[in-house]
Amino acid sequence: MNPPKPTALKVLAGNPGKRPLNASEPDSGVIDTRPPAELSDAAKAHWTRLAPMLAKSGVLKQSDRDLLFCYCETFAVWMESVQAGKLNVPMLTQVRQMLNEMGMTPAARTRIVVDKPAEQNDGKARFFG
Repeated sequence: MNPPKPTALKVLAGNPGKRPLNASEPDSGVIDTRPPAELSDAAKAHWTRLAPMLAKSGVLKQSDRDLLFCYCETFAVWMESVQAGKLNVPMLTQVRQMLNEMGMTPAARTRIVVDKPAEQNDGKARFFG
């Protein structure tokens, strides 16, 4: 059985199941996208690339910092194993699970609908203001 999807992801997906949304779900606020000092250098580079993108999409909140921390460190260790020629399949499974939790897999993205800025909706807007 799949774990419940966060309300933010349901909203971004347009609530495809049409089930009532949890209006009382806690919102831990906007995430501080600065990388934690404890991150390794390899993980810090990954954090710096992902955190702003996920925060801008509205999916990543302050309470998700630990999950993103774990993901970035796990990804960095997995990449080291790949570069050493030793594919760590259980670790890859963990990476994929965390990506799915944060809506970052192709399958997860198909369920997310994001409003595009006006200039993307109307090609003329970028020329005529």
